[in-house]
Amino acid sequence: MRILVLIFFSIIGFSAIAQDDALSRDEKIILFNDAQRCFKAAEQDRRKRSESVRCAKSSLEIGKSLFEPDSKNIAALTYNFGLALRRITSNKTTQILSEALELYEAIHGEVSPELIDILINQGNSTRALSIAKTSFGDESILYADTLLAVAMSSSTTRDLSSRYSKESLKIYNVVSGPESVGATLANFQLGKDRMSRGKYASSIPYFLEATKNPSISSYAHAFLVEAYDRTKQQDKATEHVLIMAKQHDRVNTEDQDYVPLFVKTPEYPLQAQKRGREGYAVVELTVSKEGLVLNPIVIEEKPKGQKFGKAALKAASSLRYVPRFVDGEPVEVPGVLYKYTFQMAR
Repeated sequence: MRILVLIFFSIIGFSAIAQDDALSRDEKIILFNDAQRCFKAAEQDRRKRSESVRCAKSSLEIGKSLFEPDSKNIAALTYNFGLALRRITSNKTTQILSEALELYEAIHGEVSPELIDILINQGNSTRALSIAKTSFGDESILYADTLLAVAMSSSTTRDLSSRYSKESLKIYNVVSGPESVGATLANFQLGKDRMSRGKYASSIPYFLEATKNPSISSYAHAFLVEAYDRTKQQDKATEHVLIMAKQHDRVNTEDQDYVPLFVKTPEYPLQAQKRGREGYAVVELTVSKEGLVLNPIVIEEKPKGQKFGKAALKAASSLRYVPRFVDGEPVEVPGVLYKYTFQMAR
């Protein structure tokens, strides 16, 4: 499925619209290319969602003075803006994606596979699946890809997500095999669906299947750690922690921030909740050779007297880390800090 549409701009070979304003055409070209580079960089860093929106919007606004209004470039730029906007707010997102859909329909036709991604992001999974089934056949990898994309969409309910993931898994297992990226992704999604319902035990078989492909395995191992911990199978959780520790992209070295695999949300102190008080607590702990938390203590708490420290201390005992290795052996790591922030729901 298409994740990101980038416009590669060339001075030669497109029809431009001249606008009578302060900027020359060449200056607009420079600004457009800068906005596109900014958008691409922001899309690769999930922490820069606001910047992604800003750069996508700039690309579209400048693009409107360079491209024909009904061109593929404007359609793609509009879609980019809608996708970026969708990640941070619902305001205007439906309108922008609808504009993109209309442009794509005019260019490609109303039953074109080019519409599938936009329809999924609009939440119109029924039409997306109908087009995919007609275009690719209901036993094809591309139809399975569409089923899985719908299952993974944030607008899809958990029940439908499980249904579509199972349907895609059947196709992947037959056509590409249980160790394929598609099959392991489908299993991973099914595991996440179970876990989101608090069904940790039944999520485990799916995550185990998801470890069969190296591109998915590190994520599956991380979820298995939580699933086994939640079902009080600490030894098995530790097995998967140590597997992760041996993976080159998961090795914790002294110059890296020490980030836990998963974090249990602490209980909001009832008295502070009733009073509408917000605050934070910082816990210092030692990470064991197995990635477990040892000797947690509260070293900072604001404001005091609201029991944020007590709640943080209780939650900290369930933190899980990938252990740090030195000369090929796991070691204890003292002085690790973790900050819990307590904020009222807005």
